[in-house]
Amino acid sequence: MAGADEPRAGEPLPGPSAAAAPSRPHTNPILLYSVVMFAMLIWAFNYPVAKYAYRELDGLTLGTLRVLVAAAFMIPLHFFYRRRRPLGRELAARDYGILAALGCFLGFNQCLFIYGLSYTTVAHSALIIAIGPVNILWLAVLVGLERFTLNKIVGVFLAFAGVALLAAGHGFGSRDPTLRGDLLTLGGSLAFAGYAIVGKRITRHYDTMTLTAWPFYFGALILSPVALHQMAHTDWRHVGWIGYGALLYIGVGASLVGYLIWMWAIHHLAASRMGVFTYVQPVLGTLIGVYLLGESYTGQLALSGVLVLAGVALAEWHTRGSESEDESSEGAQEQSA
Repeated sequence: MAGADEPRAGEPLPGPSAAAAPSRPHTNPILLYSVVMFAMLIWAFNYPVAKYAYRELDGLTLGTLRVLVAAAFMIPLHFFYRRRRPLGRELAARDYGILAALGCFLGFNQCLFIYGLSYTTVAHSALIIAIGPVNILWLAVLVGLERFTLNKIVGVFLAFAGVALLAAGHGFGSRDPTLRGDLLTLGGSLAFAGYAIVGKRITRHYDTMTLTAWPFYFGALILSPVALHQMAHTDWRHVGWIGYGALLYIGVGASLVGYLIWMWAIHHLAASRMGVFTYVQPVLGTLIGVYLLGESYTGQLALSGVLVLAGVALAEWHTRGSESEDESSEGAQEQSA
């Protein structure tokens, strides 16, 4: 969400006229929050499902195939949706260029999360994913879309101090696979930050289906050479219902259903309200890792979690009346697992 969510500058991008106007907030908050929480649970259980799948499929194979599976299941859904709700106009070349860039970042985000998780623990992965808003912030500053304030500087420092503390437990120069997994997961988080920045204000000009379907198509296209290579070198005789079932859950549930729900929700909820869910996934992930998978819970991990979540809270905090509080619903995008 994964993964898989923001920048607040730049001109609006042209898009289909049917989605040009921002959607009105949904009038049933109980339904909205219930549906979003359902997406969070789908992403949270992505962790144990993937861990069981590694018994039959390696991380790179599972990571690339999840994007291809999501894209394949999206095709009929996209077709029937467009028969009922056609676009106001055809997508232009510039639209496809933007959606292809989103697909590149989305594909790597989805793939690197699963690949990284095959080396690291659930708690480490969940905390690194939690710094997604901080990665978006400093990248936005780097390209001139944001400006640092004191609370943002302190927030970035605290969040990365928490991640550094996680890595320090395995030694920065060691060959421990957990450190490798943490770095791959961090790469996936950075890919999502690129996804968020390229998608600046895009939710106001494209409908949910366009924002979900086309990035997955392009992501699958980009990752298909690696996926085909991995498939050719996988002994499928040793892959049973656990491997195939996990691939379907991760590809259809976590990737497809989770993203559709999230992209729909950010059309109906304000950024400040959606941002609350930033803190749900690392907590759920850690609890699942400890109580369902038997991972250890140490004082170092607890301190890392406090630093990361405090840093994210500070980096996302805005004073009352700040013009960036709810300037764009994209500010609340959550990074999926």
